[in-house]
Amino acid sequence: IDEAYAGQHEQARRKYDFAQNNLYGIEIHEKLGRICQTNLMLHKDGHTNVEVDRSCLDTTFKNTFLDPNEPRFSLVVGNPPFGDDVKDGDRDLLGNNRLANFELATGNSIKSEIVILERSIKWLAPGKGRLGMVVPDGILNNSGEISRCPAFRRFLFRNTQILAIVSLPDHAFRKSGAQNKTSLLFARRLTKSEKAALDRLIAKYRKEHRDPSSVAAEEEAIGKALAEHDYQVFLAEAEQIGFTPAGRTNPVNELYSRDGPRVHAPETTILGQYRWFRNNPDIYEATDTPPCLAITASNLYTAHNTHRIDPKYHIFKHVEEVSPPQGLDVYTLGALLEQREETIVPYEYPDREFLTITLTQEGRLKPREPGKGKYPPAWHGAYFPEGQKWWVVREGGVILSRIDLWKGCVAVLNEAFDGGIVTNEFPVYYVRPEHEKTVDLRYLQLLLRTRYFQRAIRAITTGHSNRRRTQQADFEALRVFLPPMAVQRKVVRAITGVERALGEKRKILRKKLAALDEVMLSHMTPDRLKELVSR
Repeated sequence: IDEAYAGQHEQARRKYDFAQNNLYGIEIHEKLGRICQTNLMLHKDGHTNVEVDRSCLDTTFKNTFLDPNEPRFSLVVGNPPFGDDVKDGDRDLLGNNRLANFELATGNSIKSEIVILERSIKWLAPGKGRLGMVVPDGILNNSGEISRCPAFRRFLFRNTQILAIVSLPDHAFRKSGAQNKTSLLFARRLTKSEKAALDRLIAKYRKEHRDPSSVAAEEEAIGKALAEHDYQVFLAEAEQIGFTPAGRTNPVNELYSRDGPRVHAPETTILGQYRWFRNNPDIYEATDTPPCLAITASNLYTAHNTHRIDPKYHIFKHVEEVSPPQGLDVYTLGALLEQREETIVPYEYPDREFLTITLTQEGRLKPREPGKGKYPPAWHGAYFPEGQKWWVVREGGVILSRIDLWKGCVAVLNEAFDGGIVTNEFPVYYVRPEHEKTVDLRYLQLLLRTRYFQRAIRAITTGHSNRRRTQQADFEALRVFLPPMAVQRKVVRAITGVERALGEKRKILRKKLAALDEVMLSHMTPDRLKELVSR
């Protein structure tokens, strides 16, 4: 309107009419809703269309245009609350509605983001209605059926054409107090004929499965149906988004340019790349800066056995396809390593004191400190819960943290920690006998802490909270490039030598600081000060 009616007397009226007739909002928080209405009123922008003190999951709205049974909206956007449990009978979140009215809800409780996204998609007008939502990464990659995340992904592919998914960095909402890993999801609701054709194919392929009513049958059928009605999906991964993890302004923004709506150079912004992709999706070529990729919907759905669709995973898998450097051999971690499980129930040994181990982000092992937080006053068997199983570790293995591996939590077990115990969050791998002369575990530890592998491990983690987990199968599928054993050991000696020298420097620094403390806490003669500093 600003561009088409610049300087014309009806410009303001056209804005008001557009907002009054086309723009609708829902805000569950009463005060925030009133502030929103006031803001719109001050700008003469149709404040009466903002429904306040009501959840978008309700069935009854004061504004009849929000009838959830009438899919009429051309665009639905939002940043829904994540992780809230919506329980049947919760009038604050459901109003007069019931969970049974949602296709994706089972039982008496479901996560808020799943039913909000279902409601949002069903509000879209078939064919032209588009969705733009901030979503937690868990909904894109969690594998447990009980979470309903895989069910949502099946629902998404059956009802929409996915236009784009853009991964946001961990710190995207940190300055607002949220720690979730999120992405942006964009989709178009299928026309009635597109939906009917896809449903017919899915039903056809389900009948061909040995167990047509199973989830496996539905998953396989969706993959085959998509292959017959394929299209390109745009994926991107943003790291620079206009502000730093601390919340300070950053001039670098990979998402879009702040110079105006028309300035989005494809070479520098994800929005520019997306517009380039939209011009001709079939010939779009992946880019590294910013990281963007076009992938068919069928490949997006079938590339992983859990049908994960998070961009960070698929973009890394595209990067991983590069050829190994000359002179290096390629192995998967699963081919080099094997898990050996030795378990124990400490409670059955009440008088025995156990060496209970934890792992730091610096890749160092240390005993867990008893009496801290929920820990017992001592690590004697009698203090452990009855029946609780722990895992015994042995010298010569590599131990890692399922939760914090992407932060560098990996170490080699030495003699000092032989026989210690860990929880099942700390799997231990040992070199397969046939590869004992192929890989040095200390070299492997260094390799897994490099920037490349930190990115790789971030890409394969699942979930969206700070406790994102690395799944065993995905870890073992990672490829490593190995030089000859002699070269590996030379690298290890060089790096450990530097670490040893740094350790000595730290000891000297601690002595100097201790001397300074002595100066500050006592009346010291200049001669005594010189003596301490010279040490």
